[in-house]
Amino acid sequence: MATLQKIRNQGGILVSIFVGVALLAFIVGDALSSSSQILNRSRNKVGVIAGETLDIQDYQTLVNNDENVFKMMQNLPSLSDEQRQQVQDNTWQMEVFRIVMGQEFEKIGLGVSEDELYSRLVGDKLDPSIAQFISALGYDPTDKAQLNSVIQNILQTPMDNPYRATWQFLEKQAIASYQMAKYQTLLSKGLYVPSAQVSELLNLSASTVDISYLVKSYNTISDSAVTVTPAEIKEYYNSHQHLFKQQESRQLTYVSFDVTASLEDVQETESAVEDLKPEFEAATDVIEFAASATEKKIEPRFYKKGELGEELDAFLFAADAANNKVYGPYLNDNAYNIIRVADRKMIPDSVRVRQILLTFDQTNFESRQQLADSLTRELRGGASFDLIARRYSADPNSAVNGGDIGWFTQEMLPSPIRDTLFLAQKNEVKLFPSQGGFFILQLSDRSRPVEKVLVGIVAKEINPSQQTINKIYNEVRIFVDNMDTAAEFEKAVTDKGQTKRYATVSKSDNTIAGVDKARDIIREAYMTGAAGKVLVNNRKSPIFECGDKYIVAVLTAVNEEGVSPLQEVSATITRELTRKKKGEIIAKELQAAAAGSESLLSVAQKTNTEVLDATDISFASFQIPGAGIEPKVIAEVIRLNENQISAPIIGNQGVFVAVVTSRAEAPELSPEEIAQRKMGLNEMHAYQIQYQAIPSIIQAAKVEDLRYKFY
Repeated sequence: MATLQKIRNQGGILVSIFVGVALLAFIVGDALSSSSQILNRSRNKVGVIAGETLDIQDYQTLVNNDENVFKMMQNLPSLSDEQRQQVQDNTWQMEVFRIVMGQEFEKIGLGVSEDELYSRLVGDKLDPSIAQFISALGYDPTDKAQLNSVIQNILQTPMDNPYRATWQFLEKQAIASYQMAKYQTLLSKGLYVPSAQVSELLNLSASTVDISYLVKSYNTISDSAVTVTPAEIKEYYNSHQHLFKQQESRQLTYVSFDVTASLEDVQETESAVEDLKPEFEAATDVIEFAASATEKKIEPRFYKKGELGEELDAFLFAADAANNKVYGPYLNDNAYNIIRVADRKMIPDSVRVRQILLTFDQTNFESRQQLADSLTRELRGGASFDLIARRYSADPNSAVNGGDIGWFTQEMLPSPIRDTLFLAQKNEVKLFPSQGGFFILQLSDRSRPVEKVLVGIVAKEINPSQQTINKIYNEVRIFVDNMDTAAEFEKAVTDKGQTKRYATVSKSDNTIAGVDKARDIIREAYMTGAAGKVLVNNRKSPIFECGDKYIVAVLTAVNEEGVSPLQEVSATITRELTRKKKGEIIAKELQAAAAGSESLLSVAQKTNTEVLDATDISFASFQIPGAGIEPKVIAEVIRLNENQISAPIIGNQGVFVAVVTSRAEAPELSPEEIAQRKMGLNEMHAYQIQYQAIPSIIQAAKVEDLRYKFY
């Protein structure tokens, strides 16, 4: 049971494990962002993954288990909305991975043998997340006896015990991680870059040219000079549909009513803080009074001049500031504050600390406490901190450095340690017991002390009163009276002088532009069948409460995944065809000017353009200096001979004519250099596979994410 207590004690450390071992969450998340169209709305279906239906009850059970693990690792009684969403997303991504990649692994016969599994869980190739887990408990993961003892202790707990759930979570992640590593190795071993390809790529990248060029902008021809027909638009659309793929989304128009404090609310808050001043002045314990009276938790610490601003500096660092005087009320961060000096000392800005960590469990607490006391006495008597840290400290990272853990500011340390160390003398040794162990700390160095003041701050937030909230809500009710359709919404916006806002959202979003906690609106946008309707919440009201705002929203468009409709991209196609036709006209003009011309300057004079220069252009260049991003122009000029005037090149900004003024060929590479570059290309391709193969497989599996119906 001592092990279980250590799991609880080290929860803050272990949160990195939970986040870190969310296998390929980033990769899987990218793939899922373009999941398939919603095909049905059956009551209990939360998703369809590679043909397998996931029931909401089953999914929620998985989420509950992962939430319990997360809470235990962080030692939290409950999760915030953001944390809960993080767990839900991670659970979903892991289920997608388990099902989709499980089918893929089965198809190719890729498994994990009993010997491999043993090696990853308790053997010589221990999974990093499990090794970190064991280390966080204060045990050595390389000590097989300790490792087996800890795991057996956990496995003896009941099935529903949260500590056993943690191990099961890590075990599942370790197996998936190893299977994925084997799969990626299999894919990467199938890659090969021929030496000839390496040489060609290196030559293209290392060969450079200096050029002179002219460019005639598309803006020199008016849009009215060219005609784009509906037939041309349709033909382009049909032959370029890959350019018009869209993600599933919903478009909203909405009006926001801010629930903010009135002038009366502000005045009442200021008056309430003013009324506290006599009590604050009379308080014998400044910090205790401030902690009990403030609405905003402000951890007391020492401040130096400049940290709280000039206005407060003039009061806090005055000679009589400590004579029970209270300053304020003053505004800060939407609150009225009053402040009083509690103490004044010379304190450094930062301290350097050395540490010896002695861990314990229920079986050896007393002996470890005696050892901590004994070592502390030895150190205070002049014993070498370096030698004792190397011998006794359970923190291997600092032990090898004689216990040194670096420099710390006040904000970086918890209050009991901070308050002691920043007032300690150089080389002074302090002992701090904690739930996770005994910490023996030494102040090995400190910055130059400066005058600082300890202050008590009482803050009262400026919030709207219930009367103000009721008044704003009545304004919203008047706005939405008898409103059901988009036309009625538009009329109310005009009649009431409101400002419309626009947003495009996906079904997994939690916010919309300028509105936090907008999940209810987004869910209803996906639950509503067609565009043109005012959205209503689960109480059939069109008024959504989103944090400190009331929102009224209309679903204006439903964009399903696939190719955008022609009418939505017609303007984009028209602009592209217009640019193309202008390019053809300008190219003919430049071609005619170049005929018979012996120099680029002559072409420029005939076309009223300017000759520009650019140097060190290679195939790997991102842009042409003075011209911008022009990949087609770069590809053309690289192939030109010296002093050869190019044909007109239709680029992004206009039509170019260029001439190579000098060329520097790539130096000849040795076989060793080619082999080294070849290895680098192979590693790059293997890395790309890691982040491209999985999304491709998941997209092909046609994953349907229907969680929006429930969350």
